[in-house]
Amino acid sequence: MPHPITEIPNKLAYRLRNATVETILYCDYYYFALMIDDYIEFWLNGNHFLGRISKSEVPSFVIDYLEINCPKFTNFYKNGLYNEKSTVAWKENLYYPQNIPEIGNVYSAMIYKIVTEKDNKRNKRVIHLHEDWGKGGWAEFETIGEKEVEAFLTLTIFSETHKKVKSVYDLDCFKSKKTNNNSMTIIGSVIGDVIGSVYEWNNVKTTEFALFTAKSNFTDDTVLTIAVADSILNKKDFAKTIWEYGRKYRGRGYGGRFRNWLKSNEMKPYGSFGNGSAMRASAVGFAFDDIKTVLEVAKQTAEVTHNHPEGIKGAQATATAILLARQGKSKQEIKDFIASTFNYDLGFTLDEIRPTYKFDVTCQGSVPQAIVAFLESSDFENAIRLAISIGGDSDTIACITGGIASAYYKEIPKEIIDFVVDKLPSEYIEIMNKFDEQYNRK
Repeated sequence: MPHPITEIPNKLAYRLRNATVETILYCDYYYFALMIDDYIEFWLNGNHFLGRISKSEVPSFVIDYLEINCPKFTNFYKNGLYNEKSTVAWKENLYYPQNIPEIGNVYSAMIYKIVTEKDNKRNKRVIHLHEDWGKGGWAEFETIGEKEVEAFLTLTIFSETHKKVKSVYDLDCFKSKKTNNNSMTIIGSVIGDVIGSVYEWNNVKTTEFALFTAKSNFTDDTVLTIAVADSILNKKDFAKTIWEYGRKYRGRGYGGRFRNWLKSNEMKPYGSFGNGSAMRASAVGFAFDDIKTVLEVAKQTAEVTHNHPEGIKGAQATATAILLARQGKSKQEIKDFIASTFNYDLGFTLDEIRPTYKFDVTCQGSVPQAIVAFLESSDFENAIRLAISIGGDSDTIACITGGIASAYYKEIPKEIIDFVVDKLPSEYIEIMNKFDEQYNRK
């Protein structure tokens, strides 16, 4: 019985099957890039050829983007696709299975998926293939052959429509990821999230850790920080915008109740006092200039999901600390105001709590700690290191600390910004730049 994929014509699979020189296939969220000879071909799917450009005419940052962000299939040539000995180079920051919606972006197919997953027991990534044509189950591969790759190329569906891509130059890899040189607003929160991402489930109890790792990536903290910034910048509804971003950028570490909220179309709050309300509130502190407005808008951003008094208070305290910091208040003034207004105990040191502090995703169990990390810091980088050094929910604590620290110090090392920006979708860069243009008031 013929394999089902042989009945479906696929031009890209044919190109690979008949390759006579070594060829590399890069797979991004909604397109394929085929490097062959002295050219790079771009395909929106297996039968939609977008264009071919000489490698000498392709900007270096495009090649860098493909190498850094895309899984890379190799060994296509010599008598058949892959020769059953092909390898796949998977970068550490690639996609988890929960990134794959039933119908949607990344590597999603009707009944066939190839994705990567971290195998914690063996400390490596493996390839999981949804096989048996609808019978279910996952098979594990470290090398894949002709059947798997051709099925992948044939049946993959991308959610990005062709209407958005008129030419090769509309693809994300051709959009240079640069922030405004004076970017000093919500990027502080995003930096805290990205740097803290690898330590959330691998806590460190020291400030001496690798700031940049191959595994660093943005999580739900960044997604929802950008969502709130977009809402403020473009006067959008908070609930709807947060809901849309969460559904678009799936698998970024959302909590269970928030995932259920994303599944519903009702968008009703669920009484949470988790720190998800605080982690997304930094834009409020940068966008508004008086306490009354900051308190009200922070409440609005929180209560769409986290309408418990502690959830609202966490968002308000975070945004207020940012407002005071950018207004030039001293650390003592910030500490006194936050403690008296929100009844937070800030009279402890990180050295005192570090040995015993544990994972705590509540606002009341993480927002004070994030604020104290800022209060004890000597500069932006030190603030991030201190926030992560206590352990716990590292990415969120560092996200909260990073927003306050960027408002206070107004200086972030360029190498940190460059590292983090490289991890972000172009859409996020555009929103951050526009937000800075309007609200970066040094």
